[in-house]
Amino acid sequence: MNIDTANIEGYADMSAEEKVKALEAFTFEDNADELARLKDALNKATHEAAESKKALKSAQEASSKAKGSDNETIAALQQQVEELTRARNMTALKSNYLELGYEASLAEEKANAWLDGDLEKMLDCEKRFLESHDKAYKAELMKGTPRPDKVGTGTPVNMTPEKFKKLSFAERAKFANEHPEEYGKLYGGR
Repeated sequence: MNIDTANIEGYADMSAEEKVKALEAFTFEDNADELARLKDALNKATHEAAESKKALKSAQEASSKAKGSDNETIAALQQQVEELTRARNMTALKSNYLELGYEASLAEEKANAWLDGDLEKMLDCEKRFLESHDKAYKAELMKGTPRPDKVGTGTPVNMTPEKFKKLSFAERAKFANEHPEEYGKLYGGR
């Protein structure tokens, strides 16, 4: 994970030693609670899936002895196993996408698309993630880009005191606003 140096005040103007100290003092946004919650949910879903598989196996053995209404139980247990497996896989995929920097809603949407085998939706999610990531990255880069100083019209300035005296008041004011350095030179550095 990269460190956003734009969040460190005055980073661009620091010496190398100051930058090292600033980077050592930098703390990341803590997502440990969310990751721990997702890992706990994954462990719970895995445990429940294992328990359901055991129950299914027991039910299958019992059904071989007494068929009939047990077929419904087996079907229900199979469905439960499938649901728990999907939930476990969903939690694992969502956790991985969150670690990559996806927003929670987009991570869940992409995980669902993955589990459903919906390639178009997965690509759409990837496209939206990349667009938002690129937009944020470009904004981060722009924060560190210095803005150019205000400059004049771009035309060369060949103003002499004589030419300046011939200008109207409005033209003099415009010249002073557009070319402050030249204006100052005409009046002795004022």
